[in-house]
Order: sequence, then structure tokens, then C-alpha cells
Amino acid sequence: MDIKKPVRRSLSRQVSEAMEDLIRRGRWKVGDRIPSEPELAKSFTVSHNTLREALQSLIHAGMLEARPGDGTYVLASDRLSVAMSNRLSESGLPKILEARLALEKEIARLAAANRSEDDLRRMGDALAKCREKSGDGIDDDMQFHACVAAATHNPVLSELYGIIIRYIQQNLGYLLVEKQYDAGAMAMHDELAEAIRRQDAGCAGEIVERIVQFDTRSIEGG
Repeated sequence: MDIKKPVRRSLSRQVSEAMEDLIRRGRWKVGDRIPSEPELAKSFTVSHNTLREALQSLIHAGMLEARPGDGTYVLASDRLSVAMSNRLSESGLPKILEARLALEKEIARLAAANRSEDDLRRMGDALAKCREKSGDGIDDDMQFHACVAAATHNPVLSELYGIIIRYIQQNLGYLLVEKQYDAGAMAMHDELAEAIRRQDAGCAGEIVERIVQFDTRSIEGG
């Protein structure tokens, strides 16, 4: 009988896994500065050396980033996000936009089929925020599309979409600033929400194709 011996995890490994769990559960969100090393060492009741070793493992994994003189920040929500972001960085822009279109069309179709009244309310709130024009347009636009993805009630699709759209925002978002407030672009988003409300999957997919084409022209012409 082939029996594998149990592997004892080091204390630093246990701490890094606990911190990774805090990130996955959203206690520490992407962009957040995490508590200082002394605070973390006290919270986990470990030595500073053990804590630093745990932090370094997550920094090397690409989930955390140490900024000298400032602190340590969350870069990714999980290791899948890191792996996908690395893969996207190796891909050409046309392939990334092609993948976004394929994924987002299916998301729109599933959202139309599966949306709930709560989903519609959240989409409406996100569109209302867009109309306030209080920011640069990118975050508000992403929030609306995140609501559409959530309306699929398929967490795998939502997560994959989030990774791709965050990559586009972080690396190409500067080309879309203000263009998200274009009257034509906002009208298309209203149309998408209405198609999802009517549960018209075919129409929702067609509208998404127009939205992605608009973004593609903005990026390539930027």
C-alpha cells in the first residue's frame, strides 16, 4: 500500500495561508494597504521573522506588493488572478480584446436568462452612479459590468471576467478615461440593462458587441 506521510506545515506557511484567506474572503481587498508588520505579528502571535517570511511568500506569489516607506498592498485577490494577469501580459492586445468580447457576450446572454430583481436594482444603481459623472468613468463602468457578470449567477464566469477587465483597466484604462461618459456609450449601457430586464438574451449579446467595439476603437485610437 502506497501511503503518503503527512507533511507538517511551517508556522510561516500557516500564517501566509491565513493571510491569503483574508484576501480571498475580501477582508483585505485589492488596493488595500494591509496592517503593519508589528500589528500582524501581534495578531498572529508569531515572531517578526516568521511574519516577514509569510509576507515574502505572498509578495513572491504576486498577491502582495511592498512599497518602501509606505507599506504593503494587496495586488491580487488570489493566485488565479496572478497567473491570468501574467498570461494576459504575454498576449497581444487583439487577442485580449477578442477574449473579452467572447466572454462578455456569453455573460450578457446568461445575465438576461438568470437575472433577479435584485440584480436589476444593482445594475440600475450602477448606471445612476455613471450618470453622476463624479469620477473618470472607468470605475463606474466596471461596477456596472461587474453587476451584469454577477447576474449570471455563475461565479466562475464572474471571476474570469473580473480578471480580464481589471487587467484592461490597470493597463489600458488611461485610454478610456472620460470616453465612458460619451453619450452614445452611456445609451448603449442603458440598452443593455433594458435587454437584460426583458430577458432578451440575443439582444443583450448584440449590444455588448457594440459596447466592446466602442472600447476597442477608443483603445486602438488612443
